[in-house]
Amino acid sequence: MLICRINKTPIVFVPGLFGSMSDFIIPGTGNWSFGIAGMAYEPFILILESIGYQRNLNLFICFYDWSQRITQSAQNYLVEKIKEAKLKTGSNKVNLVCHSMGGLVARSYVQSESYLHDVDKIILLCTPNAGSAPNYSFWTGGELPVNLSPKINFVYYYMDMYIQYLSKRYKLGKIEAIHTHFKGLQDVIPSENYGNYLIMENGNSREFVPYQTMKTKNKFLDQLNKHRDIIKKRNIDVTLIAGVEEETILYLQVIPSKSSTMWVDGKVVGACNTKLGDGNVVLNSAFILDGEKYMLQGTHIGILYKSEAILRKKLQC
Repeated sequence: MLICRINKTPIVFVPGLFGSMSDFIIPGTGNWSFGIAGMAYEPFILILESIGYQRNLNLFICFYDWSQRITQSAQNYLVEKIKEAKLKTGSNKVNLVCHSMGGLVARSYVQSESYLHDVDKIILLCTPNAGSAPNYSFWTGGELPVNLSPKINFVYYYMDMYIQYLSKRYKLGKIEAIHTHFKGLQDVIPSENYGNYLIMENGNSREFVPYQTMKTKNKFLDQLNKHRDIIKKRNIDVTLIAGVEEETILYLQVIPSKSSTMWVDGKVVGACNTKLGDGNVVLNSAFILDGEKYMLQGTHIGILYKSEAILRKKLQC
């Protein structure tokens, strides 16, 4: 068993939004850790250890500053962690296991011109590869109307708390605080591949707002998805794991905004939900990449634990 552990291709685990914490993000929180998200991620790390990995031996955690743009997180944190994993293990490649936003950090690296052909497999759990509709509401309005979430959603709860913290810390309005100090949020709003997602209600008419006419675009994901075939061309084995049977916001209902700075493409007043999602990410967004695909019944966090059999299959010696 010990030989199996040593010979395993090392894993770099990349957590999702709010899954990394340190003084770089919120002063006074100390060195890099999962922070409060440890409640979700520590049990998952135990699953990886039960498969035969050992933390800091052939299992490494890539903490990163999710408040910054994803391209910065990839170059400043993931590249360095992969370098560390290769140096400590003597392996010339790693496997990336990623949750939520972490999958976009991984894609940003392996699709980049600076990619060093040092990734064998990528496993993406609940990654919003085409973005997530509720993030439009947070990015343009500073909040998600409380009646839109089908039930208590910890991601939305942390989002609201962090936005309030930024506004108070920097003494700025919510939108200015977000756009100045939470730029990573822009990279997870819906992209062109998500499709039209705002339903404009104007008088007696209701129609989708065409993505191409919107002011709020996700240029990062638009570019990343335009060239997503490069992952296959670089011979990276891709596994996509997504959750279903949880009420998930698919579309947002909006009305014309009276503000030039908030809700610039429409003020959010309602939502249309689907069961084809994990409560945060809809299935079509998770599955736009080519790869081996798995649907599991569960929440955005719960899928981490329900994926054990798949992980054992993909990460076997």
